[in-house]
Amino acid sequence: MKKVVVTLLIVFTFVMSSTNVQAQAATPAIDLQCDGQVSFDVYPGANRTSMMNCTLSNPNNYNETIEMETSLSNDIHIDGFYATFPDGENYGRSLVVNLTAGEVKVISVKIVALGEMASDVYSITINATVTEANGSPPPNVAKSSTNSLLDVNAYDNYEVIPDYAGWIIDVYPGFPMEYELEMSVQNNGNSLERLGIGSISDLRDELESYNMVVGIPVVSFEVAPSETSLFNFSIWYDSEINTSTWLELDNGTKQVIIDTNITIVNAQSGEDGYYCYECNGSTFLRIQINLPPSESQIDADEGSDSIPGFDGHLSMVSIILAAFVIARRPQY
Repeated sequence: MKKVVVTLLIVFTFVMSSTNVQAQAATPAIDLQCDGQVSFDVYPGANRTSMMNCTLSNPNNYNETIEMETSLSNDIHIDGFYATFPDGENYGRSLVVNLTAGEVKVISVKIVALGEMASDVYSITINATVTEANGSPPPNVAKSSTNSLLDVNAYDNYEVIPDYAGWIIDVYPGFPMEYELEMSVQNNGNSLERLGIGSISDLRDELESYNMVVGIPVVSFEVAPSETSLFNFSIWYDSEINTSTWLELDNGTKQVIIDTNITIVNAQSGEDGYYCYECNGSTFLRIQINLPPSESQIDADEGSDSIPGFDGHLSMVSIILAAFVIARRPQY
């Protein structure tokens, strides 16, 4: 009898040990690794799709069934993106993968960014959950997740708009003056722009030949996406203007017309990663400067038309009176 009991205990212990080993062997597990970062171009007409590769591994010695999904699965437009599994179900929002013991598979995730979205770094989470282990539902939750970055590249799209294509400036001799010319810069890109004057040398050189100066109060300025910033420069003088080459009109006014281009550029132009989609930073300006004659010149011109012998200041009444006096003089 004792032998029978001992034998039963040995069998029972062996069965329990086998069961525990099987239970331990059937513990589900999964390992998921994805690309750390993918980039997107979102300017009009760009290919806004990027593919992310994920590696899925079954570390166990039995088959597993895994379901994959992303943090964008329930709201496909969260943060301006949507993500799908090209071989997945439910419009690609989820993917079921069968892995044999020790098998490794590369899974592709298709991510699309919305057009013209703001330049920034966003994130996405990829989840892999074991739904079946060794042909049975898993006794515990086995899940692996990874976070990756979605980098939206910046692009430039700005336009310079002058308030007027033609400016008329009247200057007066002996009165130092300053004239301010204003333009608008509209940012149609997807990132903050740091802009500044790129070329104004032609205008500066010509004005300096007339003893005039062009001034730029702000070297660079920032414009946020979808906003417009005012930019201005000034023309001034504090000494006698050189008008030796100017055109002289019939009324004595001296005039010069300056045709020039003002160019606005991005401070990052030429750097790696910089992309200019549409940078209409050059605008044509026509500046007409008039110098009216001085009062002394006007008086001199009027004097040149008076009757000689009367000092050029006699009015018509004075002329008539003078004629009357001459007529009354006695004749000899």
